[in-house]
Amino acid sequence: MKRFAIPTLILTAAILLSLPPMLSRARTGRDAPAVTPTPTPITNVISLQVKASEDDTSVQLATGENRNDWSYVRVGASETAYVNGIRFQNIDIPQGSRIVQAKLSLYYGEWTRDTPIRVKIQADKTDSARSFANSETLASQRPLTSAAVGWEIAQAPPNYSWFDSPDIAAVIQEIISRPGWQNGNALAIIIQNAANNELNHYLDVMSYDFRPDISPKLEIVYETNVPIPTSTPTRTPTPTVTPTPEPGRLAIEQAVAMDCNARYAGNTQTWDNNVVVYTACRPAWPETGPEAVYRLQIPYDNTDVQLQIFPDDPAQDLDVFLLKSAYPDDCLQGADANLVRAKMDAGVYYVAIDGYNGAAGAYTLVSSCTVNFKHALYLPVMTR
Repeated sequence: MKRFAIPTLILTAAILLSLPPMLSRARTGRDAPAVTPTPTPITNVISLQVKASEDDTSVQLATGENRNDWSYVRVGASETAYVNGIRFQNIDIPQGSRIVQAKLSLYYGEWTRDTPIRVKIQADKTDSARSFANSETLASQRPLTSAAVGWEIAQAPPNYSWFDSPDIAAVIQEIISRPGWQNGNALAIIIQNAANNELNHYLDVMSYDFRPDISPKLEIVYETNVPIPTSTPTRTPTPTVTPTPEPGRLAIEQAVAMDCNARYAGNTQTWDNNVVVYTACRPAWPETGPEAVYRLQIPYDNTDVQLQIFPDDPAQDLDVFLLKSAYPDDCLQGADANLVRAKMDAGVYYVAIDGYNGAAGAYTLVSSCTVNFKHALYLPVMTR
């Protein structure tokens, strides 16, 4: 029988088809390595606000006076230039994050001189800024960032309104990029009078001592590759626990915020009786009724203040007291329904509405303030 040879081409194809598919997979793996994707940056926004009296200040360059107790922060120059320090605590930004945008927000009252007002914004060049207490380095003597942003305030904003600085991302970035920066550190903004700003070109913005809710703010937009699970656009403050009233001391932690030239309705029956005698001003008056407490902010020096009480029931003998602190030993003045005190310094005071011999009831409180400015304002005289 005649034998036929198997063609070489067919044999080769059969051998190749019989090889396991793993060779093909191994070759593919060497030629196309897996690519690790680049993490997408996560954008976060935090809003901060001054939280303490000694975290904002104005330093008068001519005298070195540190006014961390003023009701305002003076931006610019009056008779002399000012350097302002504004400190923000517990900043939750990881070291090395990229600052996308940052702005300072200030609350304008109603006092300004000439414009434009030219200042320069930098930051305290340190890993975690200290407060502006009198025991600490003055804002005017602190090392400053190389990054600086000029700010020209062309005109005063509307009275009682917020206004924003230019973008100060570069200033914040220099601090956040420091090797020693840690999440939760404090950062202080320094605003100083620019070289080309003229004397008596300034405006006043409200400080923590005037009212905490309108103290300076800082908003920062930043990017990081590390997820921050608790990041929220606006930081919600932890509720303050109301302390138990202390006998012999006004409950100033529960004090109602009080403005000049305003009217308030209240009732002492909803308050506790903690103070029975105001030793420094009316030691002979038995104030054994409950006392309502107000926190009065006087924004300017040399202010005349009048406080009047109008009881709903004239039979209830309600008296008014003005104090520098929560303690009766710091009582400045007491009066039977009508208190007048002249030339008071700017600062925080406390007003108590108390009941003589146990009196208590509803009332209306009226506050009136008159500022005696040092220099009168004159209109120019036109001649021909």
